[in-house]
Amino acid sequence: MSQEKRWRDLGEWGNCACAIRIHHPRHIVNTGSTSGDQVAPMDANPNAAGAYWRVFLAVLCWSIIGGSLAHQPRALAVPHTVSPVPHPFDQDWPDVSLLLANKCAGCHRPGTEQSDLSSYDALLAADGDYGRVIVPGNPRESALWQQVVWNAAGHPSTDRPATPSMPIEETQWLTAGQLATLERWIHNGALQYKLPEQCSPRPLLEIDFPSARQCAACHPKQYEEWSRSMHAYGQQSPVFEAFNLALIERTSGTIGTFCTRCHTQIGTALGENGSRRNVHRSQLSLEGVTCVTCHRQSRGHYKGNGRVHVEPGDLLATCMYGPFDHAVTGPESGTHPSRGRPYIKTSQFCGECHDVTSPEGVRLEEAFSEWQNSPAAADGITCQHCHMGPVQGIPIPDHDRPVGRAATVPGMDPNLLPLRHLTDHTFAGPDYSLLPDTEFPSKLDWMYEVDYRDFDCLTTYQQRTLRDLRRSNRRQLRIADVKRYELLRNAARVRVRAPKTAVVGGRSTIEVDVESIFAGHSLPTGFTAERQVWVSVTLTDPRGRVVFASGDFDANGDLRDEHSHAVLAGEVPADRLLLNFQNKFISLANKGTDRSVVLSVNRNLTPVNILRPARGVSASFGRPPGFRIAKGSLPPLGTLGQRYPVRFPDCPGDYLLAVRLNFRHLPPTLLDHIGTPHLKHLLEIVVIDSYDAVIHVLPE
Repeated sequence: MSQEKRWRDLGEWGNCACAIRIHHPRHIVNTGSTSGDQVAPMDANPNAAGAYWRVFLAVLCWSIIGGSLAHQPRALAVPHTVSPVPHPFDQDWPDVSLLLANKCAGCHRPGTEQSDLSSYDALLAADGDYGRVIVPGNPRESALWQQVVWNAAGHPSTDRPATPSMPIEETQWLTAGQLATLERWIHNGALQYKLPEQCSPRPLLEIDFPSARQCAACHPKQYEEWSRSMHAYGQQSPVFEAFNLALIERTSGTIGTFCTRCHTQIGTALGENGSRRNVHRSQLSLEGVTCVTCHRQSRGHYKGNGRVHVEPGDLLATCMYGPFDHAVTGPESGTHPSRGRPYIKTSQFCGECHDVTSPEGVRLEEAFSEWQNSPAAADGITCQHCHMGPVQGIPIPDHDRPVGRAATVPGMDPNLLPLRHLTDHTFAGPDYSLLPDTEFPSKLDWMYEVDYRDFDCLTTYQQRTLRDLRRSNRRQLRIADVKRYELLRNAARVRVRAPKTAVVGGRSTIEVDVESIFAGHSLPTGFTAERQVWVSVTLTDPRGRVVFASGDFDANGDLRDEHSHAVLAGEVPADRLLLNFQNKFISLANKGTDRSVVLSVNRNLTPVNILRPARGVSASFGRPPGFRIAKGSLPPLGTLGQRYPVRFPDCPGDYLLAVRLNFRHLPPTLLDHIGTPHLKHLLEIVVIDSYDAVIHVLPE
């Protein structure tokens, strides 16, 4: 196979191994119808430099001991596994601990026939069929090393086996770098702490919060659903990262972690600041709203803006809180303690992140507040009823949901686990991934070490697993798309009143109403200044010429409103009949007038902004004196419409009328403002509902 053909097979990728872009256009999707880059420098932290030198030395050590990576280009600017902060542990133990937790501890846990690898003490004490699991100072005599070692780099002359005995799953085999770390750790004495042991307080590390990959061992269904969700995508989103950095620049850095503490609570708890680029965050941080973010909250906080506390601790030692009472698992069965918590099933639980008010008092997101005042709240319908059920956008109570087992514990008789009414952890919403299918939903460990764009330099194992990964990711993304379209299809519909006949030169009126068919919140909701729901009306004459249009685009793909650069420059006329339910940021200008802006920072009055807490009672009014949001959204179960006056030219015949209710989760002008115009070709327009008709125009 030629290099060119391989590139076509793998897709066209961008310039960075961690921020690769796919250049294929998105298509307009019809969900229903009715007839009638630049990488930032490393953090200025002396420990960060030491961490990256340790990675270099690990690769060098592995090359000397038993393999060579010289024939493979190294992946650059990759997320780290453990934050480079001072801690009392042996330099390799945190990485080894995470490796064992993510790849081994699902089966090798207390109370099973397998050797217990769930803690340091158990690891050193374990003695299996192949001898001692760990022999400090002697990797080759250690049973763990014998089971996991293999020719990871595909070196032609090595005594290592072609495949390892463990892990069983091929995609979980240890990478060359992981093997080097494990071998070095055993060779150096298999220590947990540095010598001499320190007693000073240590910072929180990645080993204090279980990864979602650990949860997958017993909860594969929930993990698969979560991995394709926007919760998993929250921090990885290139648009969110760019938007957050733009706000940090426009507020002189004073916004801090205001945005990232919702998108990566664990990263914030680990001390990552708001301006840190994703390539310098830890892999755990990039899990976004991961399992423990919700299931390690021991009490209700009743606050907005993502100000929640996540309990740190080992997986098997710290309680997990869920929707079910009467847990049948726990430490006696080698699993984590668990407890039912009714609060996790309330809308208030979701509102801790989905109601956002800026420090100055601007109500940026009001999904929870809208729900509180909605017909759904009056009927006892919660967020989880619509967004975690088998049909997206339709409230389905718990007792009508599919029945199954919430866990499949390796080594435990499934009949010992009760049947439960299960939820869907896809959390379908209006957004979707703009990352390539090599980056999301899943990514293999070896891809953090090798530049996988160079297909010829990959080993046979790497080529095979990369193809399998892309197929799996594409399947997952298709499922997420189906659920997203289902949610939008259950949001609203259009009602059109148009004449059946007209005469040339005459005038008529087309009336379009948009009716909300769900009771939970407005349409759109969430960060509504970036989400667009609008009506497009097009009338075409018998010759195919457009004689009337509203809801169409300028050359940049923007609606012809006050955010269109072409409209502001006088290149195209403004669409004065546009029916758009998008909310808009309104800032007070220096002449005392209002001005609609794209980003939530007022530069008209103060070009250099310093974000300070509100000095008045702006939270009560929903806005500070100089900035507000103009609400244009469609209320729950409400109806809003527009009348379109049209004139028929001197051309008799059949005129085609096309009315579309459209959704787009990001406007192109926003991507221009935050410096990601290269993503505009990935924007997708979803047709929520449509109406087509023929108007017969007769001669006078």
